[in-house]
Amino acid sequence: MNLSLEDVLAFPIFETAKIISGKNELGAKTVEWVSVIESPVENFVRENELVLSTGIGCYTDPHLFFDFVKDVYESGASALAIATGHYIYRIPEEIVDFAQKNKFVMIDLPWEVRFADIIHELTSAINRLQQDELLRLKEVQQELIEMYLTKKPFSSIVSVIEKELGLPVLVMNNKGNVAGGSAKLRDVWRMWNDMKTSEEAEESHHPIFSKMKQAESKDAQLFHMNIQSSEQNQGDFFVVAPPSYKMKLREANLIEQAVMVCALWLTSENAVAENKNIRQKEFVLSLTREDEASEQTIREEAQGLGFDIDLPYECLIGYPENLESLFYQDPNHNHQTKKSWLDKMMAYIEMELADAAQSIQRQVMYAREDDKMIIFLQASESVTQSSSNGTVNQFLDLVDRRLNKLLPGVVVSWGIGKHADGVMSFYRSYNKAASALEVGRKQKGTGKRYHFDNTKISRLILNLSKNEEVQEITMSTISPLVEYDEKREMDLINTFIVYNENAGNVSQAARVLNLHRQSLLYRLRKIESLTNLSLTNPDDVFLLDFSIKIWMSSGNRIDQHHL
Repeated sequence: MNLSLEDVLAFPIFETAKIISGKNELGAKTVEWVSVIESPVENFVRENELVLSTGIGCYTDPHLFFDFVKDVYESGASALAIATGHYIYRIPEEIVDFAQKNKFVMIDLPWEVRFADIIHELTSAINRLQQDELLRLKEVQQELIEMYLTKKPFSSIVSVIEKELGLPVLVMNNKGNVAGGSAKLRDVWRMWNDMKTSEEAEESHHPIFSKMKQAESKDAQLFHMNIQSSEQNQGDFFVVAPPSYKMKLREANLIEQAVMVCALWLTSENAVAENKNIRQKEFVLSLTREDEASEQTIREEAQGLGFDIDLPYECLIGYPENLESLFYQDPNHNHQTKKSWLDKMMAYIEMELADAAQSIQRQVMYAREDDKMIIFLQASESVTQSSSNGTVNQFLDLVDRRLNKLLPGVVVSWGIGKHADGVMSFYRSYNKAASALEVGRKQKGTGKRYHFDNTKISRLILNLSKNEEVQEITMSTISPLVEYDEKREMDLINTFIVYNENAGNVSQAARVLNLHRQSLLYRLRKIESLTNLSLTNPDDVFLLDFSIKIWMSSGNRIDQHHL
């Protein structure tokens, strides 16, 4: 609750005062303190102060008096009360016009009204108000603690906090998962990631404000406090406010009390969640091993974690390719270690996976192993490949959209297991997804989706590339082109690939390569002379195409003893 200027001017001591400008602003102006100031103003006036003055420093010079009033207005004072009848007898019209134009409240105060009486009455009212606020703060604190002790839902606790603040809140645990609050995660994350400045939320020496950080955007402000317990981080407390909002001591005190209760709740919940996350990770990873536990053991563990394994699941493996580079692009990366940043990002990604699965009404089990995300997504009840791919693609479309909003520029490669493996086929599905991811990244590059059913040729080539005789034939065929490309930088290998993909059509291949037709013919003759193969002979073309595929499947690495 704030003391308005309208409340102040209703005090009996102001009965003889006259409001000469800004009458319509009385209800909107807040009075936090009262001060007596004479010229010059400089930085002695704070925002929301009622300023009292006799004008003694400027009454002989109208220009100085005007500058004095202007300085008080620009300081953010609630109002300026001039004691008239001794130094100042009448407030000049130009000053009144300035005050009216800028909606600044000016008060004509009779000389007989003592400043000391005004200060006494106003400070007494402010102190009473502060006592009332302190009492209300204690009541809220007790209410929150009572809710925690009686095990009320955390959402109810946060609702009370939001109601008292009149602002949306977001509470996150130490894994980056949302624990409660109505503020939007993406808005909070965007502002926090693009944080501009400010070690403190207010220009104040009060210790509460020194604990609070502030982020700003064109349409909102974000206030943040760490949630700690026994010097251990339990999570983050965010408050989203309008751009013009200025946090006061009451709200800061309330946030501090709220953070204390959140710390109590998160300490116990984080321990429970950590245990569940460990159990879930161990369970999901156990499904990826060839020596799976017995069906009865799997069923018991799944039931304890709330998973229904009597459904068909398809394995997806996601690999974020560029998280490390995104860390260094983050303007705030110096404020945290790379490991903590990556852990938080992976926690956000896991949360988006759960939300995406919920959106399409599918169950999902997931775990992180190193930088890979292992997901078992409930497959369609239908056994057709198209229906299975439809479910998977719908899920991944949602995930990709969410991740690109959360982490613009993130690149994720996905390996997708074979459809219709059925119930209790976890290891087979995982093995196929891992194979699809490995082969797909080597053959088609990063940032794509690789379905196991679509990698038959790639898998065949990858297996053949491990054969020593195949390696010998491949290297003897392709090494002259590799050496020539390294020396002349003519890129003969890519030239052949484009030529072959265009079915030997020289004009069409030249357009794709952005080459003159004669330049392409020169390159093709050079390929023939270096390899002793004819590009008009189907067998020779097959051998060269096969050798390039084998070479590329090995990551473009050449064993020097074959050269």
